[in-house]
Amino acid sequence: MTSGGNSSPARIRQLRRGALLASAFGLVAAYVLFQLTRGEVSWAELAKVDPKMLALALSLVVFTWVVDGLRMKVLVQALGGRLSLGRAVRVAILGTFVSNVTPFDSGGEPFQAYLLSSPDFTPGQASAVVAVKTVLNVFARVSLGLTASVALLWQWPDGAWRLSPALAVACGAGILVSLGVFAFVLYFIIRPERIQQLAVAAVRNRFTLRLFRQETIDRAIERLNSELIEFRTALDRFVTSYRVELAKVLLLSFGWWLSTALVPALVLRGLGFPCSIIQVMAITVVFYLAAAYAPTPGSSGAAELGFAALFSSVAPRAVLGVFVMVWRAITYYLNLALGAVLMATGVLRSGPSVNPGRNQRGRSETA
Repeated sequence: MTSGGNSSPARIRQLRRGALLASAFGLVAAYVLFQLTRGEVSWAELAKVDPKMLALALSLVVFTWVVDGLRMKVLVQALGGRLSLGRAVRVAILGTFVSNVTPFDSGGEPFQAYLLSSPDFTPGQASAVVAVKTVLNVFARVSLGLTASVALLWQWPDGAWRLSPALAVACGAGILVSLGVFAFVLYFIIRPERIQQLAVAAVRNRFTLRLFRQETIDRAIERLNSELIEFRTALDRFVTSYRVELAKVLLLSFGWWLSTALVPALVLRGLGFPCSIIQVMAITVVFYLAAAYAPTPGSSGAAELGFAALFSSVAPRAVLGVFVMVWRAITYYLNLALGAVLMATGVLRSGPSVNPGRNQRGRSETA
């Protein structure tokens, strides 16, 4: 489920290429956005940003890192591990960094599981922690996104928030994709044995037998089976013994999304636009639901243009470009820079330590 190869030089080079591609897509999107608002975008607007609002928006981004770390800390401790909050926050930042430089934001969760695993905290347990956190996070996003969609149509039916037919179709398709991915992930978490069946079929065939020895394939399948057993055992413990911890993580997930949705409202207020905070938060949640799985690294390019399209009927055209880029700088490029620093300084492994008493008790309960 996890792989020790994540910190190899080849992997580092791949992440570096992803970061460069993400930055390039972002620059192209910024150029296109400013061309579309040519003559009405004034860089002088940046000088007018209220520093208090900007500082509050930045503090909310930092708060989301802390919340993500707290979610992992709660789940790791439930399985008998001891994870410091500082270490958990670093894992959260690095996971977000990897998501931001991989297509479909797909690399963050596996990398977090890799960082959490250690000789005393198995890859299966680490994968279960990240899987549970991810499912509860997606559940919060889907719940808030669907609620926000209904609220926007119900509360502002008079055209205060308008979508073109093409954009409405794109949003609907994005929401359906998000729901489909959520159902897909939930299915494999509930039925992890299906992962083994698919993996065995993928690696034990005539083609792979020509490339690898039978003994190598058998060892890989045996290791996968061992990790899946640990994964399923950890999931069973969460459901049967740690429902309070699951409730805490779910509440933290709702707090994470509400904080994330509040950032654009603060940016708009900071630019001097007296927007409806609830409306801006609702549009933001819909954006994150509809644009969750863009194919570019970190959704770069698609995020800027999609965000601008959704806010084009709400934010003044004169500040739309600056608004989108300030929002993106706070929520994306800040993490990109900090994650790169942590990656460059080698803050990669050293997973959670284990509380022997709780861990042994947990193992005896599932023996």
